[in-house]
Amino acid sequence: LSKRFEGIAADASADMYFLNQSGSGKRVYVIMIEIISFAQGWIDIYRNATVSTAGTQINPVNLNTASTNTSVVHAEYGGAYSGGTLVHETVVPGGSRIRAVGGASEVGESVIIGEGDSILVRFTNKSASSTDMSIRIIWWEEEI
Repeated sequence: LSKRFEGIAADASADMYFLNQSGSGKRVYVIMIEIISFAQGWIDIYRNATVSTAGTQINPVNLNTASTNTSVVHAEYGGAYSGGTLVHETVVPGGSRIRAVGGASEVGESVIIGEGDSILVRFTNKSASSTDMSIRIIWWEEEI
């Protein structure tokens, strides 16, 4: 699944919430989280953040076009999220003026998300102007 965020103001954040729903009967194996930005920024990933206001749902897409399997994952953006345990901090490289190149940052760890557990991926724009960026998560699921 992926989401493009447009016009994120300086020092503002974009969040993607990713949940393996309780009772799913599956483990979710995240193999890649990719953040791409036109500007420099911070990437923070939290485990089991609290959702106080639900956001807009993102429908997962099965990369096996011949499969009719649906995902157990609930993903959303634009809600109100807080708390959780900070488990990852990194940056997206940037620049300024004519050297503003932005960049991609891949969180290259394999993460296993059990039933009822979630991650929150947060990008904070640390450049002096608004920017566009995207978050992409690739995973597979296995019966428990």
